[in-house]
Amino acid sequence: MRYRIIFIAFFIISCTKVCAYTPEIAFGTRQGATLSTVWFSPTVDQTMRLGYTGGITSRFIFEKYFGLQVELNYMQRGWTASAQTTTQEKFKYDREFHYIELPFMTHLFFGKKSFRWFFNLGLNLSYLIDENISNTDDIEKKKEHIQPIANRFDYGICGGTGFEIHTRAGIYQLEGRYNFGLGDVFPNKITDDFGRSSNQVITINLGILFDINKEKYKKK
Repeated sequence: MRYRIIFIAFFIISCTKVCAYTPEIAFGTRQGATLSTVWFSPTVDQTMRLGYTGGITSRFIFEKYFGLQVELNYMQRGWTASAQTTTQEKFKYDREFHYIELPFMTHLFFGKKSFRWFFNLGLNLSYLIDENISNTDDIEKKKEHIQPIANRFDYGICGGTGFEIHTRAGIYQLEGRYNFGLGDVFPNKITDDFGRSSNQVITINLGILFDINKEKYKKK
């Protein structure tokens, strides 16, 4: 009987704590730019590649300062590099990867109802759906230029920070994020050319979310 009373008391206290904060359930979209490279081992001379990313976002907040954010995005990754042709002319080699990604992140935020600073941190699962290679027949082929894709599935850690403004029309966001790839795009056995070939991506995103729960905007 004593344990039952303790359990009921704990349940009531927990419900009171949850109900004390008005839950937020929001859905929306985000669009932005990517700056990507591939972490090669041994090192490969390259520069960041500018690309596009965009998708849909769902966010669930049931505790003060804490929530969960899940996204489904299309993202362009890859790298660019200067290559030497057989005619001694410089050529810009470009390899573009097209991914569908699914980030699962914890969402931490601070601030007032109208303005918040937030942090997102979690895991990123993605799948390569296509690739494009820009070169010429005269290019001096290097091993990273002709290396075939070995792993279409990729995974990694993602984290970012930004701010958002809450209005009656929607929640407007600006976020910078880094995606640290843990998988390898190319073969990574001892006999292969590269021991590591992981995607590294910086993204800058603008987003808009629509909060389903409109009670917090109503005047008491």
